[in-house]
Amino acid sequence: MLGEAMALACALCWASAVWLFRRAGAVDAKALNIYKNVIASALLLALMAATGRSFDWQRSTGDWAALVVSAALGLSLGDTLFFLGLQRVGTSVAAVTDCTYAPTVAVLSQLILGEALQGGVLLGAPLVVAGLGLLSWQRPTPGAPPVDRTGVALCVAGVMVTATAVVVAKPALGRSDLIEATTVRLIAGTAILVVWDGFAGRLHHTAALLRPQPLWRWILPATIIGTFISMLLWMGGFKYTAEATRAALLNQMGTVFALIFAAISGDVIPGRRWAGAALAFAGAVTVLVVR
Repeated sequence: MLGEAMALACALCWASAVWLFRRAGAVDAKALNIYKNVIASALLLALMAATGRSFDWQRSTGDWAALVVSAALGLSLGDTLFFLGLQRVGTSVAAVTDCTYAPTVAVLSQLILGEALQGGVLLGAPLVVAGLGLLSWQRPTPGAPPVDRTGVALCVAGVMVTATAVVVAKPALGRSDLIEATTVRLIAGTAILVVWDGFAGRLHHTAALLRPQPLWRWILPATIIGTFISMLLWMGGFKYTAEATRAALLNQMGTVFALIFAAISGDVIPGRRWAGAALAFAGAVTVLVVR
């Protein structure tokens, strides 16, 4: 149950971080991505030092490549796309786009990892998908502003790229120490972003964001919760859960948690979305208890 517990805790942490990042307002997406990765990398390196860990230089070339490719997809491309979309849509809409995460992991896990859907996953997955579909559906409301379709598309693309990244990393994770592998992946993703922005002549945006400022009251706790803690829980969920699809379905509960945070912050959430949240929660419980 350790992996399942970590996957659910990750969902709660990520939903909290999305709410905090959204409260930060309009921030350069690429600079914000580098900022959170630099801060979280420093915290992970400190954690490695404090726990007496070192890098596994005996890791196979294939596992190094898997972690780096996963970092390039998830941390460099996926997160940047999601932040670009988040700036254009509200927290509750961004949460709904996360519906694509578990189905993407399920399909890729079968194609790449050869996993078979069984037990609680077979029973719980339809409930989660149905609940998330209910969350995302609503009748057009006269006078209400239309949903930014470009923002939705960016969020969906970011979520699907992130799902691909974790499936790529899962085999290497099973053969690695959790904290060390998470650190390697985060440093690789940060390095790729820095080089990318360096060639684009945009590093001054990141440098400005790294200077202490009032904005940090939102983005610093969001980084600690949503990148440092959440990434350890996310990677741990996939490492210690037998099927990647099971962990992904439990991660998907972040959609429900995000809706709760959005409601607390004043967003109007239609009743059918709450009904969908209850259905998705029932599916997650089924995934947990049925083997």
